[in-house]
Amino acid sequence: MDITPPPQPTGIDPVCGMTVKITETSRKHDHQGQTYHFCGEKCRTRFIADPYFYLSGNAKKRGKLAVKGVQYTCPMDPEVISDKPGACPKCGMALEPMTPGDAPNAELGDFTRRLVVSAACVVPLVVVAMGPMVGVPMHWLMPYGNLVQFVLATPVVLWAALPFFQRGLDSVRNRSPNMWTLISLGVAAAYLYSIVATFLPGLFPAAYRDEMGVATYFEASAVIIALVFVGQVLELRARERTGDAIKALMKLAPKTARRVQPDGDFDAPLENIWLDDLLRVRPGEAVPVDGVVVEGGSSVDESLLTGEAMPVEKGPGAVVTGGTMNQTGGFVMRAERVGASTVLAQIVQMVA
Repeated sequence: MDITPPPQPTGIDPVCGMTVKITETSRKHDHQGQTYHFCGEKCRTRFIADPYFYLSGNAKKRGKLAVKGVQYTCPMDPEVISDKPGACPKCGMALEPMTPGDAPNAELGDFTRRLVVSAACVVPLVVVAMGPMVGVPMHWLMPYGNLVQFVLATPVVLWAALPFFQRGLDSVRNRSPNMWTLISLGVAAAYLYSIVATFLPGLFPAAYRDEMGVATYFEASAVIIALVFVGQVLELRARERTGDAIKALMKLAPKTARRVQPDGDFDAPLENIWLDDLLRVRPGEAVPVDGVVVEGGSSVDESLLTGEAMPVEKGPGAVVTGGTMNQTGGFVMRAERVGASTVLAQIVQMVA
């Protein structure tokens, strides 16, 4: 007797195009009297946010013209471009996204923490190492001076300086010596020599010793690391402030656009707006994308482009630019340039 269960009915996910088995527990959504099934909650949520975009075929059109994901470049060597974050093979600096986003700079946060730890260790380390030279009494510490310096310098060299050593190693692998090569060699030589001088002092002639033992360079290795971190953090903060201006430009474009659809107006995500979509712009709203007015009229503040505060009158056939501000009247426009092809997106890219 054949007990093979009958095949389950299937449907096509309108968002990602995957085949979905239709069950009682499958994710679904009813739209205009028809039930659509989805492979997961993410696709279902995206469909609910803008059904017209996926049912009209615009999603497939955009997919065919989709560009690569986020690309990264080096601030010092802009010819270096990568599809993933990392370090520049030439100078060792961290690559940055070519199109700025709202995410915080992870390298700035990491380097700030390492700077704080380095400074906390370097201050007492310098006091211990240099105190006797400037008259600070250190007699109680004399037998253990080098050991104390070792304890204070080790977190700086073996933990805080790890990114620097990694960049120095990468410079050797890429056969592109840079400042990280020099820093890594200098710090490593000073630290390793000091370890030998601290734990194997018998290897050195008596002339190399003083009341604290064989002279070491723990403080030099740690101070170099701390000073480099100061420079790196200042540089990263300066680049962060520069990025704020670009982010301000990106915020000029609205997050949604009111699309004119056969069943009425619909507030769609801006990334779902496609060529030839009809968009309604009401008084006081920003123009969402570049296009042409097809109905109505208004005055538009184009100071974003021209610097001129006097609004410009717009009527049917007039060109409007995404990011500019509509004033008193309302109009319907046809989208002609969207996404990265808009004037505002090109300005952001050029500034970046």
